Amino acid sequence: MSTPIIDYWNDRARRGYDRQPGQDPARDLWAKRLGPLVADLAGPGARVLDSGCGTGFLARILAADGHRVTGQDASPGMLEVAGERGAAEGLDVRWLLGAADEPPAGPFDVVVTRNVLWTLPDARRAVDSWAAVLRPGGLLVVSDGRWNEAAAGDDATERRFGASYADAAPALPMGFDFASCAELVGRAGFVEPTDRTGLFDTAPYPSAPGFFLLSARTPRR
Repeated sequence: MSTPIIDYWNDRARRGYDRQPGQDPARDLWAKRLGPLVADLAGPGARVLDSGCGTGFLARILAADGHRVTGQDASPGMLEVAGERGAAEGLDVRWLLGAADEPPAGPFDVVVTRNVLWTLPDARRAVDSWAAVLRPGGLLVVSDGRWNEAAAGDDATERRFGASYADAAPALPMGFDFASCAELVGRAGFVEPTDRTGLFDTAPYPSAPGFFLLSARTPRR
């Protein structure tokens, strides 16, 4: 399936996407903050789904920590880069093409997702689907922000973004903060929503306000 939005992300995959400040330059920061959090809350060798994995940023970090990781994304271009980078790093990651609200069958111990909710026309459906593939007591880790308030970037990127999202944007959230995300996951049945943003003493996205990191769990049966 091809849409203007998927075409947009396919195009960006090899056009400097991983050189952005929040990508490769912030990898060590994420590894030092997210890695220990997942290890502490889920234990070693966890079954992890990185939903909306893009070029595999979180998937590769967690696979390097010894977790059993599946990365899923709707963009074939992003997945192609993710597979190449994972192979170059000697990582065993399962890469799957698919939408965030159509995850592979679980059960997973952990679902992680970064900068995905803001792009989804039905974020609740995606969160419900993540709950369905997590084991009882499974862990959800969400990172997002108020991207609708982000500072303007490269002109060419802005033009592509505007054209690709012109029709879809009115139906998209285009931004979340911790409170709105906590409400969303609570409606989907998650419990223990916890603000983990303070783990980051250095902002991973200097140009975007409202960055947050949230963890929550599915109920234990």
